[in-house]
Amino acid sequence: MRDWNAMKHRPIEELARKLRLRIAPDVLERAFLHSSYVNEVGDPRGSNERLEFLGDAVIDLAVTSHLYSQYPNADEGRLTKAKSVAVSRPLLAEKADELNLADYLRLGKGEEANRGRQRPNNRGNAFEALVAILYLERGYAFASKFVVRCLRDDIERFLVEQSTTGDYKSLLQETAQRLFDCRPNYSVVNSKGKEHKKEFTVGVAVAGHRGVGRGRSKKDAEQAAAKQLYLMLEEF
Repeated sequence: MRDWNAMKHRPIEELARKLRLRIAPDVLERAFLHSSYVNEVGDPRGSNERLEFLGDAVIDLAVTSHLYSQYPNADEGRLTKAKSVAVSRPLLAEKADELNLADYLRLGKGEEANRGRQRPNNRGNAFEALVAILYLERGYAFASKFVVRCLRDDIERFLVEQSTTGDYKSLLQETAQRLFDCRPNYSVVNSKGKEHKKEFTVGVAVAGHRGVGRGRSKKDAEQAAAKQLYLMLEEF
């Protein structure tokens, strides 16, 4: 387990090599200058707070653009929820941890002693500031690719989880559109039982592939059929 109290900042050149960034070390380092450090040593470059502001906007646009282009069948509500998760401070702090960005923070003595390197807010801020530096030095396309590369898997996982908590119809529709450029076709195969205890059997077809589901309502049967066919198509 990492001993945060024993941590001291690592040379910024190491991060540049690891991420293959052709950015001058003194410029890249600006993303990691905490206000406590700047106030303590009087660094003329200033803290990373303004960079956090810019980086936040770049991340927001990159994630929004990715969601819009990659999930054409997702409605605004699902996209908004996915974006809110992707740009949240906890997730950005997690991405910072994956890149070990806390190792490169420049903190004042008081902030260091108070476990400032361990604080999710400081780590998330460093990720935002780093994105801002990439944007300023390499342009939006470069910064956007970096953001999407870091967050893509989390976005996809959230959307799948959101879909599979009871909305397999939406997920099947997205899959059908992506694989076959068509929509699922549902039909009632059978219904039996008394009116208050009726059971429906529904079939669904996508490009010759079929699924069948049963439920106490047509809606439940459609969801069951969609789940069966979706799981089948996901093996393609």
